[in-house]
Amino acid sequence: MLLTIRYTKFAATYRSAVGLLICFAQYTWAQNPTPTPAPVDLNIVAHQDDDILFMNPDILNSVVMGHRQVTVYITGGNVGIGSGTDYVMDREEGAIAGYCKLLQIADAIKADASHFHDLDADANPPPAQTFATGDSRAPVDCLSASFACAEHACEVSTAGDARGQKGLMKIGSRTLNVATIGDGPDGPRVLLIFLRVDSTSQVDGSPDGAEPPVDLAQLFTSPNKNLQIRSRFNQPGYTKQQLITQLVQILQLAQADKIRTQDTADGILVDYPNALKIDDHGCPHDPPPDPLLTKLYDHTDHVWGARFAREALKNYDKLPGVKLPTTYSIYMGYNVEWTEDQNYRLTSSEFCLKKSIFYRYALHDDAAFIIYPASAGFDTFSYESIGYQKSVQPALP
Repeated sequence: MLLTIRYTKFAATYRSAVGLLICFAQYTWAQNPTPTPAPVDLNIVAHQDDDILFMNPDILNSVVMGHRQVTVYITGGNVGIGSGTDYVMDREEGAIAGYCKLLQIADAIKADASHFHDLDADANPPPAQTFATGDSRAPVDCLSASFACAEHACEVSTAGDARGQKGLMKIGSRTLNVATIGDGPDGPRVLLIFLRVDSTSQVDGSPDGAEPPVDLAQLFTSPNKNLQIRSRFNQPGYTKQQLITQLVQILQLAQADKIRTQDTADGILVDYPNALKIDDHGCPHDPPPDPLLTKLYDHTDHVWGARFAREALKNYDKLPGVKLPTTYSIYMGYNVEWTEDQNYRLTSSEFCLKKSIFYRYALHDDAAFIIYPASAGFDTFSYESIGYQKSVQPALP
C-alpha cells in the first residue's frame, strides 16, 4: 500500500558495537511533526560536493527560509581514487561537515538578515574579478588582510556547530546509509542519503584502467535490462529500473516541495567516446589541469545522474495520490564556470559563504588539494565553480 502521509514518527535504536545507528521506518523521517510541517527540498546529485558547488547559494537561502533538506548522493564519488572505501567515507564526512556549516551560516542570517552584508562592500578583491587574484583561497588565515572574506574570516573558517549522526534508514526494500543533521520541530533539518554506486574516474567517462565495470551512462543507455551498477561497498547492485525505483521511493519519503537536480543536458552526449567539447576560454588554472578538462561540457556522472532523477520523477508522477513538487530546478555544472558568464557570478557575500561551506567539506577530501595552513587553497579544476550558479526550471517531466 502506498503511504501518502507526510510525516510520522521514527524509532531509534543504539548498537554499541558499531556506534549510533538510526533505524527509521519505511517512508518516514520525522518525529513529532507540527500541524504545518516545514517545506522540504529534495536535492539529487552525483557526488558529495555537487550540491555545494552547483546548487548553492540556493540551498542556503532555502534553509534560511525554513526549508528542510534531503540530499541524495547517487555515487560514492570514488572517481578512481584508491581501491577501497576510505575515500568515499571521507567525502561523506565532508558532506556532513559542509551541511553543519551551512546550518550555522543560515542561523546567523535568520538572526540578522544583514549579518554578512559588509562582505559585499568590503571584500578585497571582490570575487567578480578573477580567481587568479587569489579569491578562491581557503579561509585559513583569520588575520590575513588579503583574504577576500576578511570581514568574517574567523567566522566563516571555523566548523559548524550542528552535529551529524550517521545511521541506517530503510527506504523501499533496501537499508541505506544516511546522515541526519540538526534538530527542528519536524525532525532533522537535513537528511543525507548515500547510494554509493560506482563513479567513473574520468570526467568524460573514458576508460583509464581504473574504471568501474559499469557507470551511470552505461547503465542508463544499455539495452540489457539485467545490467547492474556496483559499489565498492558490500551492498547489492542496481539495474537501471532498480535505481529509478529507489529514487522514486526517496521521492515518496521526502514529499518534497522543491526538487533540484543537475543538468540533464538534453540532446548532448557527454559520455565517452562522444563527449561534447566547448571552447577553451582560457580560464586561469594553477597548476593547469589536463587540457581536456577545460573543454568538457560537464561530468558524465552529473548528466546521467540528473537523467535518472528525471526518470524517477516521471515514474513518481504516475503513482496515485502523491504530492508533486511545486518547483523542479536543473542546475548547470562546469559549463557555467568554464564559459565565465558574468550573468551567473555570485555577489561577494554569496561567494564567501559558499566558499566557507565548501571549505568545511574539502578538509575531508584529499583530492581537493588544500594546502593547509598555507594559502594556496583549492587547486582542483572543479572548485572554481564556487563563484557561479545557474539553474533553469523546466516543466515537470
